[in-house]
Amino acid sequence: MAFFDLDGTLLNKQSQLDEEVIQALHHIRDNGILPVIATGRGHFELDNLMAQSGITSAVAMNGQFIIVEGETIYHEPMAVASIDRLNTLADARNQSLAFYDKDSYWVSEMTDLVKDAYGYTDAPLPVVNDTRYLTDEINMLLIFSDQASDVTYYQNLVPEFNYFKNTPYSIDIINAGSNKGTGIKKVVELLGFTGETYGFGDGPNDLHLLEAVDHATAMGNAIDDLKAIADFVSTANTDHGIINAFKHWGWL
Repeated sequence: MAFFDLDGTLLNKQSQLDEEVIQALHHIRDNGILPVIATGRGHFELDNLMAQSGITSAVAMNGQFIIVEGETIYHEPMAVASIDRLNTLADARNQSLAFYDKDSYWVSEMTDLVKDAYGYTDAPLPVVNDTRYLTDEINMLLIFSDQASDVTYYQNLVPEFNYFKNTPYSIDIINAGSNKGTGIKKVVELLGFTGETYGFGDGPNDLHLLEAVDHATAMGNAIDDLKAIADFVSTANTDHGIINAFKHWGWL
């Protein structure tokens, strides 16, 4: 199985799949490798990418929602009381919160940072709802902030969550102890998989991803910490990085 981050890894600068990557993904699948998206996005945001690439499995929401061959095999809820406390803290700092469930995402308030964050990944703007989280199972949150120091701020006050600053505009939030790596291990465990695992990534939330696989690839544009633990460092995602990685592993 091969686990792929999206932005900065599989996708180009326009958050799209290059044609050579699409063809390569179909090729490795035809040759017995199961490709799995490993992303901070919700699985419901992946329909077009999956249709293009032929990928039907995803470790989504940083490991908290998993589908394999189109079927949900795992979903992890976040405690309402902790979400409520975080929402109160964010509101006091005039920061909006995004809520992700099994079907969609929404925000507590529409702000300029919300617009910037979803524009950054070419995603549709969310609707506004500040009470739905009280009744729906929430699998991931975002706080919209352009300050890296907010990770420590919220971590200290709501330590039952993990915080990842993955874009200039937002912080991903999931349960403490959960990450892409635990999601990958959950896939292996639930499927009883005994083969080799490969991982490809570029950002902070990919550290656990690369640590969880047998063979780790960091993109040429990856952060230094990721390159330090990788078995192979490819070229940048905008310089045939995935293709060169596949060639390195003997898949093309």
